[in-house]
Amino acid sequence: MNIDLSSPYALLASLDREGRCGNRELRRELGSGWRGVLLRVGDFRFLVDMDSIAEVADPMALTRVPLAESTVLGVGNLRGQVLPVFDMGQLLLGRPLAKAASGQRIVVAAQGQGVAGLLVSQVEGMRRCNPSQRRLDVSVPETVQPLIKGGFDLGHRLHPVLDLDLLLNDVNRLAGTGLAGATNREQAAAAGG
Repeated sequence: MNIDLSSPYALLASLDREGRCGNRELRRELGSGWRGVLLRVGDFRFLVDMDSIAEVADPMALTRVPLAESTVLGVGNLRGQVLPVFDMGQLLLGRPLAKAASGQRIVVAAQGQGVAGLLVSQVEGMRRCNPSQRRLDVSVPETVQPLIKGGFDLGHRLHPVLDLDLLLNDVNRLAGTGLAGATNREQAAAAGG
């Protein structure tokens, strides 16, 4: 490491230069493969693309929303931003997660112009997956199948990849209407159109 201490500006410039060099090397090392976050929802584990998660937050006080479906736990305050929070157990499996169980986290993801929070049983950490570990067929409950984009065999278990964008744009699933994953034609027919 070559750090120039001749002036404060020279010091900052040399630190910046060294940092960029280190970042290039790190990007080169990390460049291959897919990065995901392993989430546990009830008894099931799902990988989610790391880029689709804005952050992971601790459970927070939520304000109930009158007349909201059971998928909506309420709204919380995330650093001054209103955060609607959904129960992933209810959304994916049709049954709510245990109330205030230890290890629960809120996964914050982009939804339209804002963000949404998804309560999960546990965040088990980041996983780096090689293309050779990719599998197209994975076994998941039928209600979740439309949201799954293959999976990764991580040696001890095959983990399905859950597409958060599909989940958060499935209006019927979020509204709890029972048409989760239905095609536009099926939704129109059910609506009487």
